[in-house]
This record gives sequence, structure tokens and C-alpha cells, in this order.
Amino acid sequence: MKRRTFIALAFTYISSIARARDTYQPTLERGRSFLAGLIDPNIDLLPEFAGSNVYWLWHDNALAAKTLSISHPDVSKRIDGAIAREKIDKADRKVDLLFGEKPDVLPFRHYELMDVRSIGKKQIRTEIPSDREMKGWASYADLLFLATLAEKGTEKARASWDLAMAMWDGVGFRDAAAKQHRRYATYKLGIALLAANSLTPKPDIPPGLVGHLQKMQSAEGGWITDYRRDGTPVGKANVETTCIAILGLERHLRQ
Repeated sequence: MKRRTFIALAFTYISSIARARDTYQPTLERGRSFLAGLIDPNIDLLPEFAGSNVYWLWHDNALAAKTLSISHPDVSKRIDGAIAREKIDKADRKVDLLFGEKPDVLPFRHYELMDVRSIGKKQIRTEIPSDREMKGWASYADLLFLATLAEKGTEKARASWDLAMAMWDGVGFRDAAAKQHRRYATYKLGIALLAANSLTPKPDIPPGLVGHLQKMQSAEGGWITDYRRDGTPVGKANVETTCIAILGLERHLRQ
């Protein structure tokens, strides 16, 4: 009887995973198609959002190249080639944490915005780390989640996770930025899912977190940057938010 019960439970669990994959897969495919469709054929880079004349090497295009590496390898290679073409040696490598890599990013530092070059009305820009150490970063949920990833396997990782989760109010992460701008950042939901997957044992995901993330996907497939407490989307679907949403949902699906 016990063996039959175990087999039944295992079958139920496997079936639930399969159903989840069937649910998420169209969502992820639409997101990646949105990204791939943004590539500018003249410079092989993605604009910050549809219609923008600003093209960020880091974080946007570096994120997009890795996010599209399996589903759209040709687009990914074109982006990588375009980034290499600009010969930027000093880049903000925090995004590498989202892919399981462990760049030396601690202590966190302030970043600077750099104009790489202009092509007509189009501007290629990037973020580079400065020498100034960031103070008070523990007031921001996204940086706490990045610290969780950077400190993987240590007690500090769990401590960073716990501090970030204390900011969850049932709708979003009400950290210093959310209090100031009176809205929640969508990408922080995706980073939370990535950070959770890096911990052992894996923590429970708060009810509603995944649902709020899914609701911020636009009709075009990208993820909208922010939302209000009542769930109203604020802003546009952009590259960075879309990449992080895809990565977070995909990693959550593998749990």
C-alpha cells in the first residue's frame, strides 16, 4: 500500500510539473520572440524598448545575448559581435550572476553611464562600475538578491535573502526605491526567483509573486517595467525587464 501511495504521489508531482511547463512555455516563447524582434539590423543591437534610440551594451544587450543563446542563436551571436565591436573593457558584470557565474562584484559599487558613440540619432551607451563603494545597498531588494547569488553556499546568502523577503508586502518588494517612486519594479520579481533557486534548501516563494510577474507581460510579449499596488502597469516593456522575467520564470519552472 505504501509503495502504491508513493508511486501515486510521484506521478501526481511529475504531472504537475508537466502542466506547469505547458503553461509557462508559450509565455517564455513570446518573451524571447519579443526580444529577437527588437534587433536593429543596421547595428545588431536591441534598443532599450521598442521605438527608443538608445542602445545599452550593459545591461540590456549583454542580458539579451545570453537569454536568446538557445532559442535564437543567430540573434545572440549578432549581439555578441556588436558588443565586441565596441571594445568596452570595463563593464558592470552583475548580470553574470543571473546565469550562475560568480564575478567579483562585492562590495557593490556605484555605476557610471557612458556614451560609447552615436550613429545619427541613435546612441550606444553602457554602464561601467566606478571606484565608489555603494553604501546602504541593503535597502534595495534587487541588490540583496544579487548578493544572495554572489554569496551562494554561505550563511550570508541566506541572510541577504531573508532581508529582501522582509520587504515583500504581498504585492511587490517595498524597498527604498518602491517607497520613493510609489510603484513596484517588475524585474525584482524575476531576480527573486533566480535567487531562491540558488539556495539550499530552496525557500518557499510567497503566494502571488509569480502571478504578479506573469500579469506584467504585455500583449507584444515583453514585460512592463513597473506596476502600482492595484496591479496597474506603469511604463513600457523593455529589454532588461523582459530578460530577467524570462530567466526567473524559467529557473522557477526547473525547481
